[in-house]
Amino acid sequence: MTTLSPSGAKILDANENGTVGGHAAALAKLEGDGLIIPHCGTHRMTEEGWAALVAWRQAHPERGTGPDLPPIPPKLPAKQHEAIVTAAQRPDQLVAGRDDRAYWKGEPWFNGRTLTAVYRAGYAAPFPQPWHHGDTAWGETIGGSLYLTPAGRAYARVRGNIKVHRRKVVIIACGAEKKPIPEGQRHGWPAGELYTGQYHRSLRLAADALTFPDLIFIISAAHGLVPLDRCLSPYDVTLGSEKAITAKRIAGHTAGLGLGDADVTFLGGQEYAALLAPSVPHLLAPLAGGLGDHRGTCKRVREDAALREAWWKEAAALHDEHSAR
Repeated sequence: MTTLSPSGAKILDANENGTVGGHAAALAKLEGDGLIIPHCGTHRMTEEGWAALVAWRQAHPERGTGPDLPPIPPKLPAKQHEAIVTAAQRPDQLVAGRDDRAYWKGEPWFNGRTLTAVYRAGYAAPFPQPWHHGDTAWGETIGGSLYLTPAGRAYARVRGNIKVHRRKVVIIACGAEKKPIPEGQRHGWPAGELYTGQYHRSLRLAADALTFPDLIFIISAAHGLVPLDRCLSPYDVTLGSEKAITAKRIAGHTAGLGLGDADVTFLGGQEYAALLAPSVPHLLAPLAGGLGDHRGTCKRVREDAALREAWWKEAAALHDEHSAR
């Protein structure tokens, strides 16, 4: 009889239903030993596998006293599985439907039946919006966009062998210098093009090095958190003025962007960081000193991949620390 390795034993011991998932290398070893075989896109235990597991359990009666292993989620039907795995490979972790921009951009999307199924399974959910009262079911939001939950990411790691973590969101401060609107132009500029000052541009270049454009947001003194593609007209509002954004309004924006389930880095001054901190207590704000120091740090992070990785590790640790409270 084949002797199970510790990792192989743990994998088989966590799969009471005989359907086996886990790290690709460990699965390859189990398959090579004849203990599992490919089955419907995943693996199942062979008779030899069951016999080896029974023998290992008899030899390790203390196994229940150790740390619990996370259960292996059952394999979803093909389209639902595809939806979760596809979302896990998107930086924004969007489970795209026909109402999402992904559809209009020609990217993979899924029908309402599939979206409803993954929502009910707990693998995807909408971000709470300010107008929601308490827990709101996805169907009550007139569809809305769905994003992977922690359970959805866990499914993608185990069943799709995808190394997926929380979204990496960067928020940058706005700027006083703005691009004027030419005579005759009826609309403003995308927020990503509106601010022209050198300080803001240094923040933006650093953000581009840290994450993807869809995960970069600008905190505007007048409008709060805005994506790069939202059109804005030039405005003259500063923090503390009557029309300026407040921490209370910002809290609605951070909830609507799901920042409670994201690693978040902020690039800008302390006044804006103070607006974000109440609703994003795990915020990483690595810039210190004066504006010249900020620009120098932004230049370094653009050029140094190790520094970028260190920032994201710190942001992840802050998220975990606050989630555990």
